[in-house]
Amino acid sequence: MEIQIADDPDTSSVYGPIARFERKLTVEYRTLSIQLSRQGPHQPRQQQSRFSRRSSNGWWDRLCRVLPLRKAYDQSRVNHAEQEATLEATADELSSLKFHLDSVDETLTKFSTSRIQGLEDEAIKRRRERDGPNVLSSPPNRIFLKIFQWLFSGFCPLLWLAAVFVWISWKPLGNPANPQYLALGIAILLVIALQASFSAWQEWTTSRVMASITSMLPTETVVTRNGAMCTIVATDLVQGDVVHLRGGDKIPADLRLIEASRDLRFDRSMLTGESDAVVATINYTDENYLETRNIAVMGTHVTQGSGVGVVIGTGDSTVMGRIAKMTTSKGTEKTLLQIEITRFVVIVAILSLVIGTTLLIMWAAWLRKSYPTFLLLSDALVNSTGVIIAFVPEGLPICLTLTLTLIAKRMQRQNVLVKNLTTVETLGSVNVICSDKTGTL
Repeated sequence: MEIQIADDPDTSSVYGPIARFERKLTVEYRTLSIQLSRQGPHQPRQQQSRFSRRSSNGWWDRLCRVLPLRKAYDQSRVNHAEQEATLEATADELSSLKFHLDSVDETLTKFSTSRIQGLEDEAIKRRRERDGPNVLSSPPNRIFLKIFQWLFSGFCPLLWLAAVFVWISWKPLGNPANPQYLALGIAILLVIALQASFSAWQEWTTSRVMASITSMLPTETVVTRNGAMCTIVATDLVQGDVVHLRGGDKIPADLRLIEASRDLRFDRSMLTGESDAVVATINYTDENYLETRNIAVMGTHVTQGSGVGVVIGTGDSTVMGRIAKMTTSKGTEKTLLQIEITRFVVIVAILSLVIGTTLLIMWAAWLRKSYPTFLLLSDALVNSTGVIIAFVPEGLPICLTLTLTLIAKRMQRQNVLVKNLTTVETLGSVNVICSDKTGTL
């Protein structure tokens, strides 16, 4: 759950996606930094998670088996284990980076570059072919999986089953074919299409949060190449490029500073959440790669001063790229509201199928024999389908989302910005909210 105490609620519509993504980066950056500082680069990570500690208790497992929350509990354990594995892998990669411990001369030698000459065209071409452009990889689209989820999630399987029964009752079972059954089948398909369209709209609004990361990166930067200073597109940067920084610039890639004025300051609030500017140096101040002050991290800002740095990481190999990969690959855990809705869907589906099947059995075992002309097979199928549809609250997803949206807007007027609508239900039972200066929980 993440919220922000905002000074101006009107700015949320403009900066909302970027602000939400920045708060996500803050959480991931802090977690990685603590992991590196506490455990070090070579210590084995054998700390038992809270889920594994819980699972060692027999009474907890037995209780979860009889409760309807068993599936959600198992899924949360899997998600938590995957997140821990991803975090440990990223922390291992970052702990192996020693660029901040190298001296200025060692850094220039390691990347085969020069402060005066920079890189030559041959070296630039080889490194671009090896590392690719300086861009962050976009998350996998998986559009076909998303379409399948939009069409077959929630109550949609029941509606598809009802549509199939109605179409079969129209033709070939209908003799003669009843046009009302055709109209009913089309109406059911329209309801499915409406629900799928609403789910697609929700997915699109969520995807804007991840797409907003591209606006954090600069478009141009000043470098030294072939002995001359020139302005290039930031995506053309390669490892070993000598980049010149001045106040107001965005850092185009991860840089090892080799020159820094006395007043050079960086704003790392996007990653660390600290509002105070960081004083830059050319010597390392911390063995933790994420905390040292001689590394300029991609996406952060130069608030004042000037400096020169050597590119040590581009694209996905930067700190921003690693954290963005963690953020996009992390699965979202179900909230209590979602778990309760899932349980409600299962209960309603079971009840509707049982009653619909019971009606068909009664018709086949009794009505068809005692009153053969009372109901045909097509009529019996449509009646059972009508009972199944009557159980389905087709407007539940739309009504629920609209209700949560109205509550979120009401909270926005109180200067509380809610990242996820599903957390509104949880926030409804909160009396006091305690947060740090970033306003993130």
